[in-house]
Amino acid sequence: MKKNPEEALIFTNEFLANGTTKKDSQKYGELLLIKGQLLFQVGLYQLASEALYQAEKVFDSKVCLQCLGRVNNALGEVYYKIKSPEESLLRHQKALSFFQSSKDELGIARAKGFIGGMYEKLGEYEKALSFQKEALILSENIQDHAQIAFVFENIGSIYEDIENFDSALFYFEQASKHNLFIGDSLSRIGILNNLGDVYRKSGRVDIGLSYSINSLELSLRLGNLYQQRSALVDLSKSYALLGEFENSYLKLEEARQLGEKIFSEESARQLAILESQYGLEAKNLEINRLNQKQEFESSLRWLFIFLLFLLTVLGYLIYNRQKLKIRSNKELLLRQEELIQMNEKLIETEKYNLQLLESKMVAEEKAHSKTLSAQTLHVIDKNQMLEEIKAKLKKIMEEDPKEQKKKIRNLIKQIDFNFSHDTEWEDFKLSFEKVHQDFFRNLQHKSGELTPADLKLASLMRMNLSSKEVASTLGISMDSLRISRYRLRKKLQLQKEEKLQNFILSL
Repeated sequence: MKKNPEEALIFTNEFLANGTTKKDSQKYGELLLIKGQLLFQVGLYQLASEALYQAEKVFDSKVCLQCLGRVNNALGEVYYKIKSPEESLLRHQKALSFFQSSKDELGIARAKGFIGGMYEKLGEYEKALSFQKEALILSENIQDHAQIAFVFENIGSIYEDIENFDSALFYFEQASKHNLFIGDSLSRIGILNNLGDVYRKSGRVDIGLSYSINSLELSLRLGNLYQQRSALVDLSKSYALLGEFENSYLKLEEARQLGEKIFSEESARQLAILESQYGLEAKNLEINRLNQKQEFESSLRWLFIFLLFLLTVLGYLIYNRQKLKIRSNKELLLRQEELIQMNEKLIETEKYNLQLLESKMVAEEKAHSKTLSAQTLHVIDKNQMLEEIKAKLKKIMEEDPKEQKKKIRNLIKQIDFNFSHDTEWEDFKLSFEKVHQDFFRNLQHKSGELTPADLKLASLMRMNLSSKEVASTLGISMDSLRISRYRLRKKLQLQKEEKLQNFILSL
């Protein structure tokens, strides 16, 4: 897959386009993961992330923890390439949690190695070393030499960053030993480059130069242009330190030309892969469209046959139902006529009952009005009588001795008290509300500050009594009545042009 990712990508796309593959969601997810990794290798990071996100969605529905761990590690590598180490770190941490849940030691080791690498890029070297050493212990436990070599190389890179070149050299040599054991020539190029860098940075330029030359020769043999360019840059730096500036310039120029070639070939390759991808997608869309069309036409035929059968059955049922309808309609008509006659009788009865109810209500209203008038007249007569008694007592008080004056004065006070606390007010109020419904409620709605005295005054005015009759009923003078009317008007917030009497009569 690493040697020829373009061909592998073509085969992967063909498998993905196969309808039977989609039915096996686990296999479909694995192919999407492989597609994402291949697109990552050829530098199409956007398409790689799309394929990996699709794979993540498939594995999430399958609850495959190891698969989710692999996808998140792959996404972490993509984010690192697009210069987002923070997001890359989050993805590798997520991968680690999935591998820990599934107890996958190799997955845990790889995730910790990636996490350590991201901490190194973020400059947090202590955390980076801690994770890499944990990854190394796990890798040695399971004897995965490729992973061991990878971790040793990562640790060496951290020590190189912090300029601890002796430690860096030790770990790069350990990586080289494990790499030779598994025979991974492609990874060996990078290790040789790293060894050359460390020797050069630690002042042993001649030794570093030999490692860089070996790296260049191996990359030429394997046809790896990226590693060739890296080796040429390292050689240029070494020659410059040795004072061989012409060789340094030549190697740097070779690296520049090779960079242009890499860019040109990479662009052409990516363009070809994109064209292949889009061509395949267009082909797949066309195949899907034709399949959908065929399925639609087949469904349409069966639907037509079903509808034809359904219409036949419905026609037969409708014919039989019509016969039954005609027979039952006659019976229904007879029943409806009987119901109409019964309803007419009920309506007549209800009309008669309503008339009786109206007559009763009119009679009751007249009775209440009579009662109310009688109560009002009674109150008026009583108050007039008390006025006369009060006047006579005043005269007696002027003629009689001092003791009698005291007794008569107490009697006058009692009469005054009866004027202001009329016990027949509640009976009058009940009779009044029966005749003038909602009057008090409407009045209180206009102003919530009305006192019982205000309500008495308003109710007497609503009965359209004269001012003299109202004053006599309330047991107050005409001047007091005018003051009471003024206060009531103010509480009701009436305009100057509005008459109090008219307003109360309108309620």
